[in-house]
Amino acid sequence: MSQMVIFTDLDGTLLNHHNYDYQGICPLLVKLKEMRIPVILNSSKTLDELARWQELLKLDPPVIAENGGVVLLPSHEGPKKILIGRPYSEIRSYLKHLRKSHHWDFEGFGDWTVAEVMNKTGLKVKEAALAKEREVTEPIIWKDSPEALEQFEIELEKEDLILKKGGRFYHVMGKHDKADAMQLLVNKEYFSCGSLCKIIALGDSDNDLAMLNYADTAVVLPAASGEKLEVAGAIYVEDHAPLGWVKAVESIVGL
Repeated sequence: MSQMVIFTDLDGTLLNHHNYDYQGICPLLVKLKEMRIPVILNSSKTLDELARWQELLKLDPPVIAENGGVVLLPSHEGPKKILIGRPYSEIRSYLKHLRKSHHWDFEGFGDWTVAEVMNKTGLKVKEAALAKEREVTEPIIWKDSPEALEQFEIELEKEDLILKKGGRFYHVMGKHDKADAMQLLVNKEYFSCGSLCKIIALGDSDNDLAMLNYADTAVVLPAASGEKLEVAGAIYVEDHAPLGWVKAVESIVGL
């Protein structure tokens, strides 16, 4: 019998994009745990942020943070962290260089105070502080022209960095994605079930594409921006999170 594993984005997928509502999802998470179907958070959020959400949602590790750049595994010796992405200090240093040399207008989490992160995200003070504890990605707001953005991406490529579009921000990061971390868990580090795993993935934005394409069953929720992801063979749901997540998962697992 195959092992069913659910990987899910958080903002706009498991949580409501506007108010972070999640209450309607908790009874289903309890049922999934009883059915021994793991639910793994696969988010652009930091490990510190996801630790809080794992506690609130009563989810067990592992967890994937910062667009596949960090994986936290349980082990007998305590939590084991695997870094896939480039160190945050290197990313910040290169971004400062680009801003100074090209005079491009953009801002990132490393430029903002906790209060400014609160204003940009709608997070409360504790959550905003956790969001600044980054290890391998820098979310930015691009305030310059589309033409400058194209040149910005070219300059990032020279340093083996890429730009991913998320639900709220662009993310500057190394050449990794959410699927890289999923593959690590399924084939090597944790589940070791390989082709016997039935992978379900749920997401709503561009930085979820690799995760959705890697899955056996992909579920696309409506994005707050109104843009629709194109994923071959995906299930498209009309309801926003968390209701859309609940309906889709209940249908897939037969509840």
